[in-house]
Amino acid sequence: MKKIIGILLAVLLSLVLPLSVLATELTSCTVAAESVAGAPGEEVTVEVRIADNPGFTNFAIALDYDRQHLTLKSIETKDGDKPYLCGSNVSINEVWDEEEKEYGFVVSASADTVKENGVLFAVTFEIAADFVGEAQVTPVVQYIRNNEAVFSIFEQIHAAVTAGTVTSVLVGDVNGDSIIEYNDVMLAYKAFLGEAELTEAQMAVVDTDRDGTVEEAEYQAIYQIYIGG
Repeated sequence: MKKIIGILLAVLLSLVLPLSVLATELTSCTVAAESVAGAPGEEVTVEVRIADNPGFTNFAIALDYDRQHLTLKSIETKDGDKPYLCGSNVSINEVWDEEEKEYGFVVSASADTVKENGVLFAVTFEIAADFVGEAQVTPVVQYIRNNEAVFSIFEQIHAAVTAGTVTSVLVGDVNGDSIIEYNDVMLAYKAFLGEAELTEAQMAVVDTDRDGTVEEAEYQAIYQIYIGG
């Protein structure tokens, strides 16, 4: 009898221990919304990324965001013809909770395990025309799973969530003090000459055509705002 019990315990341990190890391995995953900057009235795109990905086959992720200052325009699940990590078998929904809040909701299922880190999907928002400040965008993970193993019911991936921000900045306010002044003109001019390197937030209020460089027309536009032209 003792021998039979010992065999049963050994079998149980052989099943439980791998699952315990698996649960430990799945706790470092992170789903994060990136932080971006744009001007009032402008559309911006926020990428939702996964890091420390242990490998998933399906997920459901909603987005909570500042509805007073951001309007959800679209959700992109591919870049051109190339799908993001959510794959091609994906659906996008809009759902409302008891407070009638609108969410972007992405559900994905893949036949093969996705093990890469990178972009799950991207969301485009329109910034309110009268808003200057920061608006939060937070992924809400309903579930991330891996159904590859025999005991797939145990393979729930527990992901930490990192919120991102959409920073709405006044066009031409290079130094970030909420007014257009001579210092803003000079900062833009020096960036045009290559004598000053602007931060990402500063570039957002100067580089209006989003080509990564400060051009003469762009610093001249700030000068015109400064003089009231």
